[in-house]
Amino acid sequence: MKTHVLLILTLFLTSFYINGCGDTISGELAENQPPSTNLTVERINRGSDFRLSSQIHISWFGNDPDGFVAGFEYAINDTSEGNFTFTTKTDSVFILPITSGQQTDDVLFKVRAVDDKGLADPVGASLVYPIVNSTPQVSINSNQSPPDTLFSVSSFGWSFSDPDGLLNLESTEIAINDTVNGWTEIPFTEDDDGQLFISLEVDNTTAGTRDAQVFLGRSYSTLQINGENLTIPVNVGARNTFYVRAVDAAGSASEIDSLSWYIKEQTSNTLFLNDFSGPSSSNRQQFHLNLLQQNGISPDIWIINDGEVSQDKVALSSAFPTVIDPTLIKTLSKWDHVYWISNDLDRNITYAQEILDEFFDNGGTSFVNIPMKNLDRGDPVFNFLPVDSIQTGQFLILEDSLVTSTDVSISNTLKVESGSFALSGVFPLKGVNGSKSLYQANFVRRTATGGVRPYNGYQFVTIENAEGNLIYFSLDLSNLNGNNNISDMIQEVVIDRLGFKQ
Repeated sequence: MKTHVLLILTLFLTSFYINGCGDTISGELAENQPPSTNLTVERINRGSDFRLSSQIHISWFGNDPDGFVAGFEYAINDTSEGNFTFTTKTDSVFILPITSGQQTDDVLFKVRAVDDKGLADPVGASLVYPIVNSTPQVSINSNQSPPDTLFSVSSFGWSFSDPDGLLNLESTEIAINDTVNGWTEIPFTEDDDGQLFISLEVDNTTAGTRDAQVFLGRSYSTLQINGENLTIPVNVGARNTFYVRAVDAAGSASEIDSLSWYIKEQTSNTLFLNDFSGPSSSNRQQFHLNLLQQNGISPDIWIINDGEVSQDKVALSSAFPTVIDPTLIKTLSKWDHVYWISNDLDRNITYAQEILDEFFDNGGTSFVNIPMKNLDRGDPVFNFLPVDSIQTGQFLILEDSLVTSTDVSISNTLKVESGSFALSGVFPLKGVNGSKSLYQANFVRRTATGGVRPYNGYQFVTIENAEGNLIYFSLDLSNLNGNNNISDMIQEVVIDRLGFKQ
């Protein structure tokens, strides 16, 4: 039975092949049909007072009757051929353009599907969006702005935004003292994320109007416009006002934010830092200034003695710029020498290693007169001062005691003034490897009963670092003029050894 069925099936297939398959199939191929397109939102019903923001999320979809949709083309306002942009997305966020100078506009958006044969929907889908421009916003960052008075470098940071999106912003602009003709564009990118920071560096050695060079970012990169270094005029020896604004693509400007500050002249190669707090500050300052002036130096003065030491370090002085790097570091590097006084090692000397980094790299030298205190050797001040060890305990230096040189190049012997009583709260020091001791004192120990007994350990009070660019004197110099020769010591140590000059 199976054999008969197989024979009949074979004869049928053979007959079909001979009589049917050999014939040509007649007819015409169907033409490719264009796809169709739809917007997710087909109409907008809003009154003139309820327009949309220019930043709009738009979505669409398409269908193809005889293939598949390969992508879409869209155009905004100008829908002539050649003005469409291809995309494979079915949605996107657009910043719809507003005609410059207008606050409202009606913007046409059109999209059309494109099939796998490259045929575009001849009709497409379109919609007119009634939009309103939103005013951009800008504000100066208080933690990136200068103090009331500064020297050569002034830095400014500001935030900017636009309710219609950052892509709708055309520029941020600054002006110094002149908001009529003085606006200068500061370029930004999406990577800036609505934040900009610039520095103005000026040669402030003479008063008057001077061109300040503009540097961009914390990296202190030279800002160039059309291949030229950007400069902006500022007034040295006078108050200045910094203005900033943002302008969007429609030409709408934000409200202006501003602040004023004073640019002080630099009159000397030497900077005097007064970090001596309390009622004796003025007297101590004048004492040291007299010593320098007797040796031909009239330094620039920066008073940084605000803030109080509590249980921890004092905060960095508000007289300094809030931005250490680059502003404060760049500013301090403009002097060749720094003379630093204070009455407490927990004050601003704590930050000296960081803020004087570029100063020393440029060949600067520094003299520091701050009394030693019993600090842990892990304290950050010892990253700066060349002190290895502090002898602990209660020590005194009695009145009329001599403070003698330990270096053959120094001839002046100092003396504790009569009537000043014993110097208490003092400590013998030992310098780090490679350093030099320059002076030692005759220390005695205080006993439990209030008496004194001899002390035979190291007794150094003045240390020069291994590089020879920093000398630390750990006794208050105002107590050591018993021989009336402190000025001569300044000549030998500060002028001759450290090279201080006007």
